[in-house]
Amino acid sequence: MFERFFNVIRSIFGALLGKAEDPALLLEQTYQDLNANVMQVRQAVAQALATEKQIEQQYIKNQEQVKTWHNRAAMAVKEGKDDLAKQALQRKQQYAQVMGEQEILLKNQHQTTETLKVRLSELEEEVQKAYSKKQVLIARDKAAQATSKANELLSKTNAYGTLSVMDRMETKVEEKEARAAALAELSGDNLEKQFKNIEVKSDIDGDLAALKSELGMGPTRIEIKEPILLEENKKANQIVESQEISDQE
Repeated sequence: MFERFFNVIRSIFGALLGKAEDPALLLEQTYQDLNANVMQVRQAVAQALATEKQIEQQYIKNQEQVKTWHNRAAMAVKEGKDDLAKQALQRKQQYAQVMGEQEILLKNQHQTTETLKVRLSELEEEVQKAYSKKQVLIARDKAAQATSKANELLSKTNAYGTLSVMDRMETKVEEKEARAAALAELSGDNLEKQFKNIEVKSDIDGDLAALKSELGMGPTRIEIKEPILLEENKKANQIVESQEISDQE
């Protein structure tokens, strides 16, 4: 009976994780059922022990009766009442016979009770192991559920896909910024820009002159040939003289 019970325990715990139901609830319910069975076995062992005690008490009573009727038979013999002594001896034999049967029964019952107590201890140990295994399986089930939930969330949250979307959005933003800058440039005052370009160029020319002065190079000198200047002066004098003659006339 107990061996079959142990096998049932092992088969139940071995098959729990393969079921579609909630393993934690099944484990807890199974453990409660095991505890209920242990309580029944304890009650059976207690009943066996009580039966042993009852047989033992009856045995002791019959043993006392044997002694009592033995003493009565002896008393009758002393009184010279042999017939009464025989009756006392017959009663003694009856109790002795019952006592002999009870002795055998008590011995067998004691062995049965001890065996049940040992098996109950083994069963309680198995139930304790079942409790430990239940706790481990529940913890594993919770861990598996947490892992499954995390994997589910990760599968819905694709990091590469998110980065790809961000890259595309960054490109779009850059395009909008470039378009806005181009529109701002086209919508600006052209005359204003020309003067700004001149100012920038003037600043650059000034910086260049300052740099040459710092290096001791000085401004660039332009040499003009003297014959050309004399020829131009002659032409100018001729024009002046012609105008004077015309005035005199």
